[in-house]
Formats: sequence, C-alpha cells, structure tokens
Amino acid sequence: MELIYSAAHAGFADTEPLGGGKAVADYLDRSWHEQLPADFTAVRVLSPHSVGLDLPKPLVAMSELEYARFCRRFERAATAAILDHDPTKCAVLINDISEGPDFALLGQRGYRMATIFHVDVVEFFTKFYLRGWVRPETAARQRWFGFMPNVLRLVFEKQYQCVRHSQRLLVPSDPMRETIVRCYPAESGHKVVVTPWGNLAERHRPETGAIADLSIADDEVLIITLSRLSHEKGIERLLAALPQVQADGRPWRVLICGAAAYMGGRAYERKLRELAAGLRHGIRVTFAGHLTGLRKASVLHRADVFVSPSHHESYGLTIAEAQAAGCRIVSHQHYGASGTVVDCADPQALGGALAELIRQGRTRKEGAVTERRDHHQTARSIAAILSGMMAET
Repeated sequence: MELIYSAAHAGFADTEPLGGGKAVADYLDRSWHEQLPADFTAVRVLSPHSVGLDLPKPLVAMSELEYARFCRRFERAATAAILDHDPTKCAVLINDISEGPDFALLGQRGYRMATIFHVDVVEFFTKFYLRGWVRPETAARQRWFGFMPNVLRLVFEKQYQCVRHSQRLLVPSDPMRETIVRCYPAESGHKVVVTPWGNLAERHRPETGAIADLSIADDEVLIITLSRLSHEKGIERLLAALPQVQADGRPWRVLICGAAAYMGGRAYERKLRELAAGLRHGIRVTFAGHLTGLRKASVLHRADVFVSPSHHESYGLTIAEAQAAGCRIVSHQHYGASGTVVDCADPQALGGALAELIRQGRTRKEGAVTERRDHHQTARSIAAILSGMMAET
C-alpha cells in the first residue's frame, strides 16, 4: 500500500505560526519519511513533492479572500497530484478540510480517503462568524452550495463532501466526534475515529541561558500562554482577569508567547498590547513572540502555570506540551480542557484560580511527567487505520 499525505501546511519553517495543523503535518511527514521511505508521498506546497504553488505573501498574512483563493489553488494542484496514483494501490490521508483536495472527484474515482479534522470548520464558523446564533447541526443541513460565495463553500460544501466521501474521519476528542455525528447523522456513521495526539513536540533539553533575555527572577511565579495570536485564543480574557489576582504579596508575572497569525491577527495583537499597557502598575506582562525549539522548551520548563483561555480548542497541542513539562493548567471549558477548568470569560473566576496557584508557589519541575513512548507510535496507529480502511470491501 502506498500512503499519500495531502498537507498544505507541511514543511513550512517553524518560525511561521501556522498552528496545530502544521505541527501534526510535520510530525506525520517526518515520521513516515523515516518509516516508509519507499511507499510515502507528501503532497504539499513546499518541496520535496511540491505542487508548484507560488505564494504572493505568507499564509499567516493573508486575508479571508486571499486565503480562500490559496485553498482553491492547492485543491486543484493536490487533486491533480493524487490522480497520478492508482486508486487501488494507495490510501490518501488529508490534513484538514478547506485546504484539502476535491473530495467529491477523488471519491468518484475510487480513492480511499481519511481526513484529519484539526477544526470542525462548520462549528468554528457558526461560533465566531455567526456568534453562536445558529447551531452547527442547523447550519450543516443547509446544502444550497451553488448559491454560496467561494469562502462559504470552503466551509459548508467542502466539509459535507469530506464527510460524504472519506472512509475515515480522524478527530482529536470525543466532543468533536459527537458534534460531527450530530451534524451529519446519515453520512458519518462508523467513520469517526478519535485519535488524540499527545505531546508531539521534538525534545530539547531546557537551558536557562536560552531565555535569559526575559529576565525572569528565581522567585517569580511564571504564568504563560502559548498560541498564535488570533481572536479564538481568548488571550484578552487572561488580561482582563489579571487585576482580579490577589496574590498575597508573592511575586508573579505573565508571558504571552506567540505571534499574530491568519485573518485579523495583526489587529488582535495590537488590541492585546493596548490592553496590557493599560493594566495598573505592578502587573508585569511580557510579549515573548513566537517560540520554537530550545527556547520554547526552556520557557515551558520554567513556567509554573499554563493558561488556555481559548474560546475554542479542538485538542490543544500546547496544553499537552505544558503538561509534559510539569506546568499546572488553567483552561476554559473547550474540547481540550484540562487541569483547573473555569469560565475564563469571568475575570473574577479566572483571577481567583490564578491567585490560588500563585499562593501555592513555584512548581518543582523535577516531578514533571515526560513522554516516554516511541515518538512514532501515533504515526503507526494512523497507518494501521489506513491499512484497515484499504482492506474493507
């Protein structure tokens, strides 16, 4: 069996904050090139196996319309690349939905496909663009695709065709599976498989010198966030809660780690910096930028509390990384919720939870729970799912 992996975000430099889809794509790309060098093809924007797309600007700097055009261009190029392979001899894994190939055409040609849902795009659209006024299962029933503009077709039509023509839908959590089944009861059936990612980060030995420029005092309780700076991450909720923190004189500070990304990211970063600048004297907030490799590992090792105030998380790869580093977790009630779960939209609730953890003092990192599993384990599990899918009649 040949494995073809369509992953638009694979292979970009780690300095580009493309989020969890890139992290998973790079992990699977790397793992399968090592395990299946003769039987694995990654279809992506960048070489090797480039589909030959020139990008007019970085993906994270594109507007909604520009990104929609990119998705269509990659769809056509990826579909053409996959059609070069014999459908009876290959399995196709697709990384995300809007950036995927033409599901309907490939399904009609007999290709066996599994799709990774990093985000349920219909649910995301109803939550952030329709403000939750329409439930995702109601929106998913609207099938008048021919009357929709391209941006909406990438949400509603692409996800419907994905569910209809994929043999497996790989999702990171049970709540996400339940939402998809509610949205597509006739089409999803047995297809949805829950596949938690665990901690996929490459291992680095933390070094104090890697973050010396942040001037973190030895006795400070360090609170961090780690995500791209975009509206759904809810970082303004953390800033709103900080004046409510009563820490009984213990020293503490906040590190916001991440860079602006995707539609509206730069405006959102400006808003966060304005909110941070308006906090009363004595509340220390530092914007650390996008972290990778040794620097990210060193910040996670030094951090005492990790906050995930996101409006929506499908899984939360950075939460898994923070747990592996021994951080205490405070999170909103999203799919990736862990640790102390509070309503992060309530400044007093979030501020009270942080105050309690600050009063407990510094975290002893010697007791951190680290991942001991084979780092190829998740990739092998997905390969087994694809192999079983191909064996079905």
